[in-house]
Amino acid sequence: MSWKCDIVTDLAPLYHDKEASEASRKLVREHLRECPECRAYYKRYRPVENLAAEMPFCENVKNFAVLAKKMRTRRLLLGVGFLSYVCATIGALVLHYMQKNR
Repeated sequence: MSWKCDIVTDLAPLYHDKEASEASRKLVREHLRECPECRAYYKRYRPVENLAAEMPFCENVKNFAVLAKKMRTRRLLLGVGFLSYVCATIGALVLHYMQKNR
C-alpha cells in the first residue's frame, strides 16, 4: 500500500460526506480510478448511520447522540444541584456564626 492509499483511506469519510476540499476530492477521485484496492475499500465504506440498518440488535446506534445529550444534561443538573447544596450549606453556616458572635 502506497502513501497515496493511506491518504485516500483517511479522506474516504470526508469524500463520502462531501466535506473534503476540492483539491482533496480531486486527489481521491483520481486515485480511486487508478487503484483497485482503494476502490474496493471505498465501495465497502459505510458511515455509522448505514451500519445501524444492518444491525437490528443495535437499535440505539441512531439514537446515540440523543442519549449522549441526555446524559450530559443530567450530569450538568446534578452538578448544579450539588453546587447549590454546598453554597446553601456554607451560607447557613456563615449566618449561624454571625448570629452567634453578636
